[in-house]
Amino acid sequence: MRSILFLLLIVALRGSAHAQVLRYPDKAFELAQASGKKVMLVFSGSDWCIPCIRFNKQILSDSSFLSFAGDNLVLLEADFPQRKKIAAPLRLQYDSLAAAFNPQGAFPQVVLLSPGKKLLAYVPYREETPAGFISTLKHLLQ
Repeated sequence: MRSILFLLLIVALRGSAHAQVLRYPDKAFELAQASGKKVMLVFSGSDWCIPCIRFNKQILSDSSFLSFAGDNLVLLEADFPQRKKIAAPLRLQYDSLAAAFNPQGAFPQVVLLSPGKKLLAYVPYREETPAGFISTLKHLLQ
């Protein structure tokens, strides 16, 4: 039953014009492997990091970015809030990703990964417009 629901999710996402930001690394990498898309992983501090909050509002909530991402990426956010609680198993997964791809603890930190969790690129974010960020991603995805 679970695999049927997962396949329906893949079909729905392929037919969808907009991506969703996923919170569960296992699901994100499964979807990336099934779809052949790269993973854009965002390390965020959603309730304390002002640049992270700006990135979420300016980029991750923008319809043009979500449309681009829907065609090209699987979006994954690893959130490290200070006030909210993250379930321990999920926090362990986030910690493992941070140890591998964000050992300096930079926020926000955006990385492109292969479906097999190999680092492809660090994505610079300079508080640009969604169009500017999409342009940067297009260059890195070539």
